[in-house]
Amino acid sequence: MAVIIAELPPLRNLDNVDNYLNTVAQVADYVTHVNIPDSTFANPSANSILTGALIRRRFNVEVIANVRVADHNKVGLMALIMGGIANGVRNYLLLRGDLGPGVTPVQDLTPTTAIGYLRSEGRLKARFGISISTYTQEYIRERLEAKPDFAMLQYTLNNEDLELALRVNENYGIDLYPPLLIITNKSAKTISKILNKDVPIPNDPIEDAVKRAKELLRKFPGIYLTAPGDLNAIINTAKALKEII
Repeated sequence: MAVIIAELPPLRNLDNVDNYLNTVAQVADYVTHVNIPDSTFANPSANSILTGALIRRRFNVEVIANVRVADHNKVGLMALIMGGIANGVRNYLLLRGDLGPGVTPVQDLTPTTAIGYLRSEGRLKARFGISISTYTQEYIRERLEAKPDFAMLQYTLNNEDLELALRVNENYGIDLYPPLLIITNKSAKTISKILNKDVPIPNDPIEDAVKRAKELLRKFPGIYLTAPGDLNAIINTAKALKEII
């Protein structure tokens, strides 16, 4: 069964928790996982693990909680993950985390060394993942050497980037999840900024996304749906994929 991950926005407005959960309800039946960011761009948001625990209690969907390693020492990180597992959160994407002005990172661990540390406890029944943000053979190999359970590939529309990741991964057998960038009037500006190039908007963004999803799923065990600023596009794409997968 293909893994279909919906990237949710972080929970920042605590006056609208019910609205946030209503949004999750619209997508939960059409995906296998929801991915919850944690304080992106160093803007504080509700802790992703606690938000994920809330989602797990309400919906039949797996959660991938993003964890900023730069925010935690060894004891704090272990305690945080143990609490998440106790509340049904079984998947963790370990990231360094963006640093804002005046923010001092905790130096105990990196995302790759955190995997070995967390596994050393021996009782944590969870999947630990890392992000691959640079498409060079050396960098990808270095990340996969940590033997994560999965890796999420960061934004690219370049098939050569994805093919490189697949070739390097032949020696590791890690579950790689590439992004399905859903390009709409709302998301195109942010996607273009991240990729540092103009990205044309297709006539039918959902149809275009579904077509590219089918191509990706021929090579990868799963994908994650992302459309910055356009959650409806993620929901509509997830619904469309559910009908054909």
